Amino acid sequence: RRTAAAKRATTTTTPAADPPRGREGAVRSSSAAARAARASFSSSSSASGAAMETDLAALRGREDERVVREAADAAAAFTTPAPRVHVPSVRASPERLDEYLEKLYEDDIKIKVEATLHIAALAKRVETLEDILAHPNAILAVARTLREDGRKSVDLATNIVSVFFALSNYSAFHHIVIENQLGDMTMRIVDLEVKRAEDRLESLHEHGPPDEFSLRRHDAATRKQDRLFYVCFYLLLNISEDPAVERKMKKRNIVTYLCKMLERRSVDLLVLCVTFLKKLSIYGENVQKMTELNAVARLATFVPGDDVLLLVTLRLLLNLSFDDAARAQMQDAGLIPPLVRLMRHPHFQHVSMAILYHLSVDDERKGAFAYTNAMPTLLDFLLQVSDLHAAPELIALVVNLTTHPRCAEVLCDAVVGADGTRGFDALASRAIERRDPLAMKVVRNLSQLDDVSTKKRFAPYVEPLIALLKSEPCGSDVMVETLGTLANVPCAEVDVTDLVISHAVLEFIATTLGDDRGCEDDVALEAVVFVGAVACDRLAGELVSLGLCERVYDMLSAKKEDDEFVLQIAHAAGRMLRHEETRDFLLRETQIAFYLVDLLQDKNDVVRKTADLALDVVMDVSEDWAVKIRRMKFEAHNQEWLEAVEGVSLFGGGGEEEGRLGEEGHGELPRGQYVDEYGEVYHHDEYDDEYDDEYDDEY
Repeated sequence: RRTAAAKRATTTTTPAADPPRGREGAVRSSSAAARAARASFSSSSSASGAAMETDLAALRGREDERVVREAADAAAAFTTPAPRVHVPSVRASPERLDEYLEKLYEDDIKIKVEATLHIAALAKRVETLEDILAHPNAILAVARTLREDGRKSVDLATNIVSVFFALSNYSAFHHIVIENQLGDMTMRIVDLEVKRAEDRLESLHEHGPPDEFSLRRHDAATRKQDRLFYVCFYLLLNISEDPAVERKMKKRNIVTYLCKMLERRSVDLLVLCVTFLKKLSIYGENVQKMTELNAVARLATFVPGDDVLLLVTLRLLLNLSFDDAARAQMQDAGLIPPLVRLMRHPHFQHVSMAILYHLSVDDERKGAFAYTNAMPTLLDFLLQVSDLHAAPELIALVVNLTTHPRCAEVLCDAVVGADGTRGFDALASRAIERRDPLAMKVVRNLSQLDDVSTKKRFAPYVEPLIALLKSEPCGSDVMVETLGTLANVPCAEVDVTDLVISHAVLEFIATTLGDDRGCEDDVALEAVVFVGAVACDRLAGELVSLGLCERVYDMLSAKKEDDEFVLQIAHAAGRMLRHEETRDFLLRETQIAFYLVDLLQDKNDVVRKTADLALDVVMDVSEDWAVKIRRMKFEAHNQEWLEAVEGVSLFGGGGEEEGRLGEEGHGELPRGQYVDEYGEVYHHDEYDDEYDDEYDDEY
């Protein structure tokens, strides 16, 4: 038997019994256990009386457990139930159900309102719902009354929709709601009341500012409408479990009506409508409709606000933030500063940080974070969290923002602790001491910035970073991030040559790349970048003797399908071609010039520019190679035409079997021979000087 408290809790429940909860997915009015119990009901009012009594008896026997469990869940959950729709309390007896139904045939609308109020009171209680379902005419009579007289009275429509709302709380009874066309009638009621509200508001201000009496009357009508909207949308939310029903609602512009409800003032109604919109926002076409209606601007007024409304609003914004147009509206609505402040609130931290992460994906929006308290706040979180893998939104947001120069500067200059430690020093020390790959990724982002002051901050940490690099297993995330950081540090203000020599870093790189077991692509790529970064006159001989020049060249052929590899190898080659020892080796022992010319035809614009810059370095220091490179550029640009004219490849005969330009199998023309624009081969002494000058000017 129920306790007295449980009975009071049950008997005071209104037709809009369970308000929406702010959790992911469709919001439902009961726990899983309660829904399982409700599912045991008979699926139609025509079921046998014995089966109905058995099902309802089982439900009543388990009601104690349901009440206790749901009370515990409500106490533990952050989101508290929203206030329920107020309906006048009446004493309704199941023995008088026939009397209530007979009154539905009266002409007086007030009598019908009173009768439906009693029927709604019976429907909201589980123990009396049996009588309504078992009655052969109750459901049909109530549905007919709504169809015929629902437009005449808001109270009548509210009472009748509340009856079917009580049924819609149970999945087993959804077919009763749908068979009686309550979905269609509810949508018609919503459409009618929306138009009435617009007309009422227009007439209120038609003759100037309204007086106090008109305002009170308007407010009373608005409150009545809010109650009707609440039960209507809650019923639609419940039956939208069926995707087919939800698609029909979408065709009837349910999104438009819900967005209009965002202008109402009832918190209960707002929570419900935002929850419904969140359920619909998993479909792109609904998100597009919300952005067209500028729903984000209205949602922004709820941030910050009532805790329950705020949480469901943030979850809806999170779903919308996957759309480019919605993200643009969020920035225009000024949502970034309040979301940054919400990061410090434990209940909203996760969802607000996820929204900010999506906003930080777009480069044009990253700058807005620099003018908030985002970077100091994120730095505090970074230093407090022991395992950054457990906070993916946090580290992802920081990684995105530290690619923006202004945000990175704010983070580096932030003061941490009472001793005045700067943010950069605290972050670098944490990453090195804890060997944290995610923190190292942030440090690496900072090293990529071209700002001189940021580069200088790395000077004290180069040696610890080298020690960390050599102590890590090959291929580990920490090794990759550390090597990438060291590759970004060298510049005019930070000379790492002495440390590279004293710590034998190039020997370590050569050993890593020459590992018989093979080197992972991530490590190889960072090694190429590092070699290009540290290439200088003092290290040129070591690069040649350790075989790093040859290894980098070999990777150009092995990784030719990977644009990132090709780009970084071309850049490293350009750097090594600046220095005599490495340049002589590459031009004498490899076909690097042919490869670079071939890259001038690459589809990637950045690769083409990098290869062209590397060739310019060679042309500036060697006149012989300048002529050769101009000739190779000409052939590469006109290769198809020249081969059609001559029938052979001008890089040494051959045919299609010899492969792409610059690949193995192409030889050079004999020294001192050149090709003119018509494909003719000439000796140097046969060149006309005037023609040679014109040729030089063209290329």
